[in-house]
Amino acid sequence: MPRFDPRHAPDPDSLTDAVVGMVIDAPAPHDSGEHRHRRSQLMYAVSGVLQISIGNVHYLLPPTLAAWIPGGLAHRAQAAKPFAYRSLYFDARLSRTLPTVPRILGVSPLLRELVVCVAEWPLERVLTAEHKRLLAVLIDTLRHAPDQPLQLTLPRDPRLRRMADALLADPGLSRNLATLAAAHGVTQRSASRMFLAQTGMGLGAWCQQLRLLAGCRLLAEGRPVGEVSEALGYAQESAFIAMFKRCTGQPPGKYRLA
Repeated sequence: MPRFDPRHAPDPDSLTDAVVGMVIDAPAPHDSGEHRHRRSQLMYAVSGVLQISIGNVHYLLPPTLAAWIPGGLAHRAQAAKPFAYRSLYFDARLSRTLPTVPRILGVSPLLRELVVCVAEWPLERVLTAEHKRLLAVLIDTLRHAPDQPLQLTLPRDPRLRRMADALLADPGLSRNLATLAAAHGVTQRSASRMFLAQTGMGLGAWCQQLRLLAGCRLLAEGRPVGEVSEALGYAQESAFIAMFKRCTGQPPGKYRLA
């Protein structure tokens, strides 16, 4: 089994396999630094939580989901606690029918088993007809994997970016957006209009998406629902539960046990 610490894993672009699989167990804290691969990458999270940055978009990869990163895109992965994932790197021929933009994907039981199986193939092996059939099923299953709403576009305006960074560090600051906006030299109304223009979301909607991502991360780390709700600035736990269920289709207690 090709099991690696990410600090010592081989460069997938230097290998000749049609698909390079790796089993990754990483200590914490982890910061990959910004880097890129010629190959497209699929990362299936087994445990721990990864935060992935691509350009001005922030993605969250909690356990049981997968991140798709098309070849050539500069990206950075960070984690505050130990994590493990299965990573597949596809050559251009295999990935030509797959998405050309980054995505966080829901992983069905079939897709999970396919990813785990292929990740454990020895490196630089000759593919048999059976292997090629399995890869064909994997590619087809990936093409139909559902998107998960675990991404957040960051504004480019320096004042708004400072606001966004403050909220990323402490989502509870969203309790009083007027005060936060004033501290950064804008009104709440102007900030909301500018957030909409630069991120596609008004300030209120952006903050709700931030709370969803932060909630997923804290729950995946094993924090109790009530504690997460309080950390995110909700006056009532029931309001957090309702938001989480509306956005993900399941209550946070179930998500915490996933």
